[in-house]
Amino acid sequence: MSKPAKQVIPYDDLLGKVQGLLVGLDACRNLYIDSLDVYQQQVDGANWHVTRHHRSGDDNDWPACWEAILSEVRQLQSIYDVEAP
Repeated sequence: MSKPAKQVIPYDDLLGKVQGLLVGLDACRNLYIDSLDVYQQQVDGANWHVTRHHRSGDDNDWPACWEAILSEVRQLQSIYDVEAP
């Protein structure tokens, strides 16, 4: 059985989807995804990866947040590739 083709979407749309994963998660309070790294070819099954984030205030925990969203990020990577900038 072959995998369905990935949907290629604009960078800003994908960034919005990834940022949306943080909404409502206590582990992700005061954390924001700044950007995604985009690659020419797929790396670990996608042509993008979350690499840059920033923290706001003193009440945040990136490792706990990343653990909370990792499976959803992997799901997005299995569905979407991003348009090359």
